[in-house]
Amino acid sequence: MRRSLTFFWRIHLSVLLGVAVATAVLTGALLVGDSVRESLRDLTLDRLGDIDHALVSDRFFRTDLARDVEAADGGLTVVPAVTLAGSAVHATAGTRASRVAILGVDSRFAGLFDANAPDLARRGAATPFVANESLRSELNARVGDAVLLSFELPGDVHRESLFGRDGISESIQTVRVRLTGVVHDRGMGRFGLRPRQRTPLNAFVSLPLLQETLGLPGRVNMLLVSQDTQAAGDPGLALTRAATLDDLGLAMRVDADYLAVESTGFLLKPHVANTVLGLADELGMPRMAILTYLANTIRVGDRVLPYSTVAALDVGSVGKLRLADGRPGPVPGEGEVLLNAWAAKDLHAGTGDAVELAYFEAGPALSTRHVTLRLAGVVAMEGLGADSLLTPAFPGLHDAEDMHAWDPPFPVDLTRIRPADEAYWDAYRAAPKAIVSSATGQRLWRSRFGSLTSVRMGPAPGLDAGQSADRFRSGLREALPPESAGMAFQPVRKQGLAASSGSTDFGGLFVGFSLFLIVSAALLVGLLFRLGVEQRADEVGVLMASGFTAGAIRRRFMGEAVWLTGLGGLLGLAGGLAYGWIMIAGLRTWWAPAVGTGELALHVHGSGLAAGYLISQVVVLFTILTTVRRLGRMPVRALLSGAVHHAAAGSGRRLKVVAIASLGLASACLAGVPRAGREAAIALFFGCGTFLLISGLCALSVWFQRKRRTAVTGIWRMGVRNSARNPGRSLLCASLIACACFVVVAVGAHRRTDAGRDALNSRTSGGGRISAHRRNGCAALPRSRFDGRAFRAGVFRGGCPDSGRGANYAVSRIAR
Repeated sequence: MRRSLTFFWRIHLSVLLGVAVATAVLTGALLVGDSVRESLRDLTLDRLGDIDHALVSDRFFRTDLARDVEAADGGLTVVPAVTLAGSAVHATAGTRASRVAILGVDSRFAGLFDANAPDLARRGAATPFVANESLRSELNARVGDAVLLSFELPGDVHRESLFGRDGISESIQTVRVRLTGVVHDRGMGRFGLRPRQRTPLNAFVSLPLLQETLGLPGRVNMLLVSQDTQAAGDPGLALTRAATLDDLGLAMRVDADYLAVESTGFLLKPHVANTVLGLADELGMPRMAILTYLANTIRVGDRVLPYSTVAALDVGSVGKLRLADGRPGPVPGEGEVLLNAWAAKDLHAGTGDAVELAYFEAGPALSTRHVTLRLAGVVAMEGLGADSLLTPAFPGLHDAEDMHAWDPPFPVDLTRIRPADEAYWDAYRAAPKAIVSSATGQRLWRSRFGSLTSVRMGPAPGLDAGQSADRFRSGLREALPPESAGMAFQPVRKQGLAASSGSTDFGGLFVGFSLFLIVSAALLVGLLFRLGVEQRADEVGVLMASGFTAGAIRRRFMGEAVWLTGLGGLLGLAGGLAYGWIMIAGLRTWWAPAVGTGELALHVHGSGLAAGYLISQVVVLFTILTTVRRLGRMPVRALLSGAVHHAAAGSGRRLKVVAIASLGLASACLAGVPRAGREAAIALFFGCGTFLLISGLCALSVWFQRKRRTAVTGIWRMGVRNSARNPGRSLLCASLIACACFVVVAVGAHRRTDAGRDALNSRTSGGGRISAHRRNGCAALPRSRFDGRAFRAGVFRGGCPDSGRGANYAVSRIAR
């Protein structure tokens, strides 16, 4: 009797521990998901402070736009700032940091984070800056050290166009600054608009000083909005009301008898040009589309004019054009050109002469194109014939005092410039020396960046130029919203909070990882409870013989199961807290690349604990209920004698049907793999494996039933017959082992097996260094002789001999 009681309590203790394990694993997995989501949410709120919306533009606009947006909506607090992407180098130690966010800010920016404004006032010649702790650590710098900040100069002209500066020396500026303070990687120090978990490298510079360095006083490229939820409206609508044409990159010039629309980016974007032309037609204003280009050479015979502008326009719609003899200027046709009197005299050209134009064509590489046109007439040096305003502000040309001071972004030979050319520049500046038709100009010089440099319009009927300009300006602002110029507020707080939930549900992910353990614990609980009930089979038999119904007996055993699982679940909650803490610690350290940050903390919510507890209770109680129901179907005589034998689940015929159907479904999944995408192929793989597992277990159950009728004739067959004696228990054990094997095979099948490639891409391996070395064009060192010390020595001596690239470039590439 004492032995039976000891066995009874051992069984109950085992059931208790099994329930605790299932609850702990399930609850811990749910806590991990909650903790990751809450930690990422905290990081999002920390890096944004009070910022709700943000506008970041590729081009710079007025700083006063922030004030105008606030005036348009009194519930908004708008802070202007400058943001640039660059790099930082310690001026003494040479340590380098890439992907640095260079931020021009003032005290208003610090107010968004309820922080004290950093001291960025200039002292002496050095420009001060404040770094966050991550940047200071990356540079290994101390307060007072000098740092070189490098960044790309902003420009309205696209780098791939003719007047875009695409050379590194021309587009990159480096400024020497001095570290005057360090802020923690919290709040202001973590500021970043992109939803990422990695701590950014932030360098804070005084807004006025950075604007001065850029040569853009009173201009910014970022607006940050803090929204009063009770009084604020839509910042996008406030921006539409406050934005001016200047903010959109457009300029309107009003003359006595016309108005002109130009772009600060040299070329009007196609949609802007179409809008301007359409609005002029709608208002009944005569218009003239203008495209001005630079010709390297204008040649007539052996006479040459260097570096002259050529205008393509529709003559006669707006403006006056007269020939040298006083007659109205003709409209040049296709293949024709007009020269002004100065150019015609210098070239000794006359009507009918062949005029050759040579010009640069922008592309991956500059190439020179030539076109020959027929001279249709000579234009007098008045009106359009000597109008320097036909030429936009060419970068590096328009502000030069003389032609020898030109500094364009493309190669020019200034030795070709003659005193006569300087005299023309002094008198007429960049007035075009040649005029072609609009169709000819479009054919020769249009590009994907635009096909017009400006549009001139005459007054609308019944209005003067000033009134027409006011009406046109109003219509253009309505027709061109800020979004058309790439200026739009983004709800960064809303987007960040949505991103913090992540595309990966870590709760579901860890439940999936732990599913085998959860199922195993539930099956083990059922197995142990069945064993305990089988040991009490005579008790069940006595109760049934005494008149107790199967339902009453089932309720008796389920009552025991409820308090066992309830107590085990409470123990499992404590284990779940420990399991969740260990998983979060692992994600914070060993598995940090999985979430991209090491700043995770355990967040415990009552809903997660309750969900884990209730789900585990339902799973375990369902397993126990299935076990008890099967026991109630046994004969009373067998129960009284203690001879408890369980049949395999289901009849042999039904099991065969399930096995064959599962095998067919597995084949269908396998056939669909070649035609499926990557994600679908993974799903089909697991589906195929699941159906094969079901089919195999059903076949094993049928085999157990057949083996019970087979005579024992050998040692191994004795083991098979013994397994078939209690097929339910044996099938349960086989299911546990099969599930474990399936998980192991599935993980192994999706593991990367290209060890050579893994080693080559590893940053800490010699192969990884060789890969970076070869990507920089350094193929001189044999792989067998290559090590880190030899590489560093070779690079710092001047880089790779075959690549022509210097040490700093190679080292920065490898560091990245």
